[in-house]
Parts: sequence; structure tokens; C-alpha cells
Amino acid sequence: MDAAAFAERFAQAHQDIYLHAVRRVRDKREQLTRETAAFLLHLAEAGPMTLTELSRHLNRAPSTLSEMVDHLEAKDLVRREPDPEDGRRALVWLTANGREVQAREMYALDRDHLSRAAARLGPEQRARLTEALAELISALKTERPDP
Repeated sequence: MDAAAFAERFAQAHQDIYLHAVRRVRDKREQLTRETAAFLLHLAEAGPMTLTELSRHLNRAPSTLSEMVDHLEAKDLVRREPDPEDGRRALVWLTANGREVQAREMYALDRDHLSRAAARLGPEQRARLTEALAELISALKTERPDP
């Protein structure tokens, strides 16, 4: 198969994988709001912060953020921890569950669905596929797209 035929077949395979493995939200309550997703992403990238710092970063009133943190704390997505440098202050940080939920929100594909499908392949097939994809990604990084 020549490179152009490969590109066409791979592009179609990518579309098919996306179509069949996209993370579907069956119940809107399973999905984070955009505001919550942005809040968790900000914490994941910036690290633990006080409510005052979060208020400045997100341009929101501390009272609004305090209410949001209370809500997310009840869902085990964030927790308040004493600031090691100043025990009077609390840092807001992601829980293990919060990190997992935030990471999952960043991906369009349903990893559980992919895992179940991949289990139908043998270990050697999975290894060959991931190695080939890694090599293709490496080649894509060095290849410049046409302007």
C-alpha cells in the first residue's frame, strides 16, 4: 500500500474509532459543567491555591468560589488542606477522584470502552498497534504540513 492509500485508510479508521469510542453522556448529570471542568483544569495545571488566589485567577468573587468548592468537596473532587506555610489559610486541591475525573474530561474517547475492545486483541496485537502508532506520531512530529 502506498503512502497516499495508507493516509486515506488511516483517516477513515480514525473517524471510525472516534465514532465508536467517543465518550457518550447518557445522563447530563454525569457530565461536568463547563465552569466546573475549567475550575478543575485550572487547579490541575496551577496546583493548590487559596480561595483568594483562585478568586484572582478566575476573576470570580470569593463567596462564589467558596460555594463552588463546598459543592465540589461534597462530590469528592476537591478538598481543603491547611497551608503548610500559614496554618490560618487553606489550600484547595484536587482529590484523587478529582484528578481522575478531570483527566477523563480532557479526553473525547471512552477509555473503558476502548479497554474492553482492546481486550479482544491479543497482547502481541496490542503491542504492535501501539508501537506502530508511536512511530507514526513520531513521524508526524518531524513532518511539516503543507502551508
